Amino acid sequence: MIALGKLSSDGEPVGLGEVSRNAGISRRYLDHLVVPLKDASLIRARAGRAGGYVLAQPAEDIKLGDIIEAAIGPITVTECAVAPEMCIAAEFCDCRELWVLINRRFTAVLNDYTLADMLSETWPAQVRQELRETESEHELVGL
Repeated sequence: MIALGKLSSDGEPVGLGEVSRNAGISRRYLDHLVVPLKDASLIRARAGRAGGYVLAQPAEDIKLGDIIEAAIGPITVTECAVAPEMCIAAEFCDCRELWVLINRRFTAVLNDYTLADMLSETWPAQVRQELRETESEHELVGL
């Protein structure tokens, strides 16, 4: 999605061969990945000689969590975090609530950022700054 966002920033369709080369991902893998991304309305195919793929919505509207869920399914640390009925011990498990909390926080972080954030030239610096801030917070509370 990052490669597609960069390559089709002008709205022109981009072929999977070019995305493959740019992202360093095999063409065969991309062939499989485009199906769930299209089904999730994150990308759109344009047929024809000058066809290819484009983002189906502005990068600002595509959350990282949406991309990951489209590609691999629901985000979950453990199955019981989203489907307690799958675990016979869910009702009395000492860890389940922790897994649910971790899952919620992980999902929240992914949904705090968009594809546009990752396409920004300032993205790496922004992430480094947030890491420094969280490290400082942890030092303050003795973690």
